Amino acid sequence: MNIKLEEDSFLELLTQLMSHSEKLQNMPPTRVPQEDLAVECVMEYLKPYIEPYGPLKVKKITYVEGRSNLIVFYPGTTKKLVSFVGSHMDVVSAEGSDWKRNPFQLIYEDGKLYGRGVTDCLGHVALLSNVFKQLAEKKVSLKVGVAAVFIANEENSSALGVGIDMLQKHGELDFLRSGPLFWVDSANFGPTVGTGGRVEWSLTAKGKKFHSGIPQRAINGIELATEAMKYIKQRFYHDFRMTGQEIAYKFEIGSSIKETQISCPSDSTNLIPAFVSREYEGATIGAFVLLSAF
Repeated sequence: MNIKLEEDSFLELLTQLMSHSEKLQNMPPTRVPQEDLAVECVMEYLKPYIEPYGPLKVKKITYVEGRSNLIVFYPGTTKKLVSFVGSHMDVVSAEGSDWKRNPFQLIYEDGKLYGRGVTDCLGHVALLSNVFKQLAEKKVSLKVGVAAVFIANEENSSALGVGIDMLQKHGELDFLRSGPLFWVDSANFGPTVGTGGRVEWSLTAKGKKFHSGIPQRAINGIELATEAMKYIKQRFYHDFRMTGQEIAYKFEIGSSIKETQISCPSDSTNLIPAFVSREYEGATIGAFVLLSAF
């Protein structure tokens, strides 16, 4: 699979999105975004590749008139899935008088793109749309399906019932549970592959409790959990090796799955424990380490 950014196609879509950016400002009650304008741009861009004309499945979901969300899906040959969620179609409010250039027009100058929404987050909408366009054009055969969820109302939480909160409430995101999810938004220094996230896991080892003076009759849960974690970490650091691109993307640290809690029954110290649980909840800063594996 050879997919690289199609700059002309990407800029064409981003230019269309940026032409609506003034009406995508999210600062209610005076400025209420009309995300449907962005949805229509993306759907028109992908139209030749959407069922029944192509393999893409697209679902427009509206809870508030004129403020839709959009789910795009490219199927794989298995039920596994990787998803990119969070690229939003509203933008931060901008006062034209504070800008040296027109904030509501895409301007390309000295190798840089300027305009409200370029990095937060219309640029990501255009980028992911171009990925789906190429997947469909090339008819790429994937084991793992790919989904993107373009959301409304990310920049302001004073008005709920519009975007991802409603998608979650109505079960529209349940299908994403079959694989890793990456939140693709932005940071203020430019487009990013990933900034920060969270991963949770737990491992319970079940052995057999017995007196420590007769260890041959016991199966030590601590030893089982330790050996399991040793194997998991070895596989993790092998499968998600450093690529060298982490430095280019300025990530301070790669992903980590180190446990943060360990617990076992509070029995007497002369008893070998049967049950041991290890748990982790923490950041996955530097999501590129994971993304590079796909």
